[in-house]
Amino acid sequence: MDPVRIRQEIGKIKDYARRNGAAAAFFRVAEGIKESMEDRRYSESHEEPIFPDPGEDREDTEGLPFISVIIPVCSPDMDDFAHLLDSLKAQSYRNFETVIADGGCDDSIAEVVKAYFEDPENTLRIKYKKLKENKGISENSNEALKEAEGEYVSFLDHDDLLSPDALLESARAAAGGAYVIYTDEDKYDGTRDRYFCPNRKPDFNLDLLLSNNYICHLLTVKKELVDELKGLRSGYDGAQDHDLVLRLSEKVPREKIAHIDRVLYHWRLSPSSTAGNPMSKLYAYENGRKAVQDYLTRRGIGAVVEDTAHRGFFHPVYSGIDVDRESYFIFIDKRLEALTADFERCMAGYFAREEVGIVGAAIIGKTGRTVSNGLKIDKDGRKLPEYGKIDFRFSGYMHRAAMARETEAVSIHAFAIRKELKALIDRDPFRMCEKVREKGYTVVVDPHILFRIK
Repeated sequence: MDPVRIRQEIGKIKDYARRNGAAAAFFRVAEGIKESMEDRRYSESHEEPIFPDPGEDREDTEGLPFISVIIPVCSPDMDDFAHLLDSLKAQSYRNFETVIADGGCDDSIAEVVKAYFEDPENTLRIKYKKLKENKGISENSNEALKEAEGEYVSFLDHDDLLSPDALLESARAAAGGAYVIYTDEDKYDGTRDRYFCPNRKPDFNLDLLLSNNYICHLLTVKKELVDELKGLRSGYDGAQDHDLVLRLSEKVPREKIAHIDRVLYHWRLSPSSTAGNPMSKLYAYENGRKAVQDYLTRRGIGAVVEDTAHRGFFHPVYSGIDVDRESYFIFIDKRLEALTADFERCMAGYFAREEVGIVGAAIIGKTGRTVSNGLKIDKDGRKLPEYGKIDFRFSGYMHRAAMARETEAVSIHAFAIRKELKALIDRDPFRMCEKVREKGYTVVVDPHILFRIK
């Protein structure tokens, strides 16, 4: 690890210890060592994207939409920016344009763009707009959106990279009827040409989105929807994409939100980006919390969004909401001891959201190992606890073990369910929760609501 990365990691540990205490920091370091080993395995096995020759034939685009790639720019490293344009030039999909809004203080971006225009082998369609001032990432993006002619728009940061099939896969999903499309991603360290920290995402998961902007990159959206929402909002800079997706979720049915489960976006590590230095843009975390709070407020839901132990991750607390005790049924196994004092109000408060049908809690054993934190069916068809057997003080992959989220099923030993769904209670949690979904409701687990086996 280079000295800059070492200083960043030490800084993150100190910040974590200051906010959460030395004991919590110890477990975070222990989990971080495990994550580093997994990153190393990923990096060693990761095959660098194969960029096709610019002159070779590309995929047939008949019937696929025209995409505008939106790039707000403000004084990036010129080599990194050129690398970004090269990754666009190498796309296997050609039915797109690149729209650049330049808020930088000099002409360096214009010179790079001019070089592409003058290159006889250049195949990129570029629209370049020099802004009179840097208006911030949201307003700079909105300036690019004004010039965009695509049926769909894809949002790309000014120093990141796309895999060669990123736009093709997004276009295919759009042609399949999706209005909002997102891909998996990883991080890229240009100093060592290393890909690491893959973020493999679930299909659309509203409660996870209320906990963290897990969607992030690459985001592609039907342009008319972005226009209806009047683009990005400058009051949420740094979390403007989180705010946009939350607003989109209020307009777009979940069956129109598509997840492409391939790593097609590479988020460049740099001292000024949150990819490499979470301390670089603390305002982004506050704006993310504000985006979630505003989403709930717009829906008339009186939850309070709190920060968690991990920067950029949030927890909506519903315990302050009064819910009619006759409107739900709660069951807690008598062999369990509540570690969350106000557990019933925390669980019942979720029913202020009309889409939630059943809420489960996390259960740990006497040694602190996780017994249940949501349930899943793995690729071999086995029914298993999510994050089974990990110490409950660990936060799991992408911190998701510590976040409220939709899940396949919840434990029958600690749950609350809407009264009108009580007839669906079943000894088989998977069958019970599937019936809840068939009725049009979601299944949520909140690990902040914690029980321990006596």
